[in-house]
Amino acid sequence: MSRRLVRFLSTAVMPATLLALPSAFVCGQSRAQGAPTSVTLETLSVAGDGSGVGTGAESAYGPVPGYVAKRSATGTKTDTPLAETPQSISVVGEQQVREQAATSVQEALRYTAGVAAEAYGPSTRGDYPRVRGSDAAIFLDGLRLKDPDVFNEPRPDPYTLSRFEVLRGPASTLYGSSPVGGLINLVSKRPLDVPYNEAGVRFGNYGWKEAFADSTGRLTEDGQFLYRFVGIGRLADAQTDFVANDRYVINPSVTWRPSADTTWTLIGLHQKDAFGASDAFLPREGSLYAGPNGFLPLSRFTGDPTFNRYETETSSITSLFEHRFDDSLILRQNLRFSHIEGTYQSAYPNVYTLTPSADLPNAPFLDANRRTVDRYTYRVASIKDRITTDTNLQERFDTGPIAHTVLGGVDFRQQWDSTRTGFGVDSRPFDLYAPVYAAVTPPALGAPTAVSQSQTGLYLQDQARFDQWILLATVRHDWVNSATRGADSSSSQATTGRIGLMYAFQNWLTPYVSYATSFTPIFGANVCATGICRPIEGEQIEGGFKYNPVPWFALNAAVYDTVERNRLAPDPTGLPLSIQTGKVKIQGGDVEAIATINGNTNIIASYAYTDARYAAGDNAGARVETMPLHLASLWVTHRFTLADVPGTFLVGGGVRYIGESFDGSLNSYNTPAVTLADALIGWEDAHWRAQLNVSNIADTKYLSTCLARGDCFVGTRRTILGSLTYRF
Repeated sequence: MSRRLVRFLSTAVMPATLLALPSAFVCGQSRAQGAPTSVTLETLSVAGDGSGVGTGAESAYGPVPGYVAKRSATGTKTDTPLAETPQSISVVGEQQVREQAATSVQEALRYTAGVAAEAYGPSTRGDYPRVRGSDAAIFLDGLRLKDPDVFNEPRPDPYTLSRFEVLRGPASTLYGSSPVGGLINLVSKRPLDVPYNEAGVRFGNYGWKEAFADSTGRLTEDGQFLYRFVGIGRLADAQTDFVANDRYVINPSVTWRPSADTTWTLIGLHQKDAFGASDAFLPREGSLYAGPNGFLPLSRFTGDPTFNRYETETSSITSLFEHRFDDSLILRQNLRFSHIEGTYQSAYPNVYTLTPSADLPNAPFLDANRRTVDRYTYRVASIKDRITTDTNLQERFDTGPIAHTVLGGVDFRQQWDSTRTGFGVDSRPFDLYAPVYAAVTPPALGAPTAVSQSQTGLYLQDQARFDQWILLATVRHDWVNSATRGADSSSSQATTGRIGLMYAFQNWLTPYVSYATSFTPIFGANVCATGICRPIEGEQIEGGFKYNPVPWFALNAAVYDTVERNRLAPDPTGLPLSIQTGKVKIQGGDVEAIATINGNTNIIASYAYTDARYAAGDNAGARVETMPLHLASLWVTHRFTLADVPGTFLVGGGVRYIGESFDGSLNSYNTPAVTLADALIGWEDAHWRAQLNVSNIADTKYLSTCLARGDCFVGTRRTILGSLTYRF
């Protein structure tokens, strides 16, 4: 471990230029310039940058006060009440994430309606939540962050974020490239106008050792300049043998407020994830069902400890600018530049030859005892640069009795990838049940493949209100150009739209209907087995209601009918590529209730039914892989005091039901349903917070999914994490 620590820390030096970069807040600045007051994080019910401490005001760009969010900008790109957005949205705040001890974005969404949070288990290769049966695009501060089907992409740490927002249904009309099932928009922690400082440590099983710190406040006495610094360092192992799970993050930010109407925030980030590839790609026999040799240990490592690596290093700078010309006209301009370097090396078992033949009668095993397989070797070295920008103008005005909030904007994304890939076969028999880890021969890297893609979109939106009627209408047109060095370039364009209608009853019930379309061009080298990926297109009809009679309770429900064309699916040969299906039809519904009772009891309850089927192609009628038919969850926490004991105690727990899922074929090998339980206990006073979390208390051994090509993915085992934090 000591050599690993030295190697890990030796790379943890951020360039001085990035450390000097400033950071981020966009909307709703407070004009207050008074002396700062020391507060705890729970009191930061803030307007935008946190300068409205204690006012109870919430901004779509700032922390969520407790569990029940009331506003969001994800569905409209304007700071809008959730009850006035005719689309299904869930918001997860810092408090919930901290109390559930989530260590990844997908873990933070375990109790969110309609989200199969860990579709491929606790993968170290990325966050892979599925929303309403589709892989979700992930955005950060309203700008596209990562593509669902590409490796070595940025993976934000939950400790650097203040909000996790899930928009269910198409979002292409505002964001361009976005799947029909929905997107996840993360909101960065941004500088606050009051001093807040904390530092802590966290320890757990699998060798988890972590230190973290968060500091924010004023850089100048008049509050014109604010700062924030978030840092994380972690050494850990994964639940798969021989796999590391190390990380460091340096995340400084600065906000400049030259006037009451102008704010400019810069957010710097340098992050290195030094992982191994935790996905073992176990065969169905021995994981989904027992063969003649029984079951495999679910911690089984199937690669080469000296070869397997999965490392991603990300440096980025984000600019968030806002200027208010007057009370009705606002200009916003967001921009991010990212540089990403990635290494992915893996040896994994060839379990994809499922049909016996003369030369492989015991497929996928090599021997009659059904123990040994050969292995593929895969190697990628990539360098990626991204520029993403979004500029819009918002104006509020009336036309007679109709109130309008009109938004017009243009966004642009340019991507460059240079990738070297190697692929080979280790034909030596590898015994899955008694492995001997002999070194594999690394495949030679090929010549660099240079790929670029640009996407430009123009969008226009009107949020109109007439008496108790609310209309949301959005239209957008995208132009996409893709090029690969040494090959012909290609281009495409599409127009997408959305229209939604709500009626606000006097009893705070707001039913709605909506229709929206989506457009997702595929980017990257070596993504589709055919060489060229067609854009994914979709459409959805949704009906639902929102009920928010009091500030401490919100109930949302929706039913929907979705069609998606040209969906990506795993290559059945086992190559790390995708194929495109003809058409997928998804129907279902989801309901979510969140409440805070008497200020000390929080409850989240959700249920989702997702019937996703292939409607065309060879597998027409088969259910879509990795999406459970049923998802349900319940999470409860309670704070209390004991008569003579100082401080406040916290107890809580939850139950998650992950229903049966399918492998994507007509002859489906279904992955069984599972019920998991989580618990926490904690204590805190004005300065100290101690917390212990146990997820999957019973250490239930389960599979998150099995695919038609023959491999299975292990679910998250019991995780124990204890933390101690000092606030000052």
